[in-house]
Amino acid sequence: MTVTLDPFLQSLIARLDQPGVLGIALVGSYARGENKPYSDVDLDIFVDELPADKYTLRFFNGKLVSLKYILPAEEYASLQKPEGAVWAVPGLRQMKILLDKTGQIASLQQAAFDFNWKDLQRAADEYAVENLMKCAEEAHKIMDGLQQDDESKVLYASWGMFKELSFSVLVQAGLMITSENRAFELLENHIGLDHPWTRAFRLSFGMDLGDVNVPAYQTRGQAALELYQQTAVLFKGHITQKHSEVIENTLQLIHDFFLQ
Repeated sequence: MTVTLDPFLQSLIARLDQPGVLGIALVGSYARGENKPYSDVDLDIFVDELPADKYTLRFFNGKLVSLKYILPAEEYASLQKPEGAVWAVPGLRQMKILLDKTGQIASLQQAAFDFNWKDLQRAADEYAVENLMKCAEEAHKIMDGLQQDDESKVLYASWGMFKELSFSVLVQAGLMITSENRAFELLENHIGLDHPWTRAFRLSFGMDLGDVNVPAYQTRGQAALELYQQTAVLFKGHITQKHSEVIENTLQLIHDFFLQ
């Protein structure tokens, strides 16, 4: 049975097709045919005006249903920004259109199929280096926290460093996120499982434990600093004068900190 004929989806369409709805699309694991017993049903609802709750969850017939309301214009805009395109392009390409009153949803999907990453590579490089520069603040907090034995400060800053730098590497490389569940795997396979960046990446988030005799927050904090260093190596050819002063001085501070 095709998804458009599925009785459960048909019941959802009937329930959700309200005035202002332009179209409805099935996305996520169900659209990819990878759904498991605990998978939620993801629906993108394209509208001409956003409701107060742009994203919400509901239970229908015992299934968790994720409802995301989207303006077509905003989705087109996502295709013009590297940090948005890595999510939007694969999602739009994979989606199964359940309702399309005006043909706008099919046109949007075609725009995703026509997308060329080369058009955004320069913007992706700039986005990534800008985030590396901004993470200098997190690096300073981590070093201060480690010096003061402040577990909370180290962990919070390390989490911020991990989140920003891992996504920046993903964007700079133009890695399309076909499923958020595979984002970490996507990064590790691209960089290489034995690469120093991947080692720091795993340690900083606690995927690997490190020395059992060292407190976990210290291992994660030190690994986050190493992640900054290794990300700077990856971005070396893209760092411009605009960001070089902050990045280079931060790298020197980290180097000196490890020598203490």
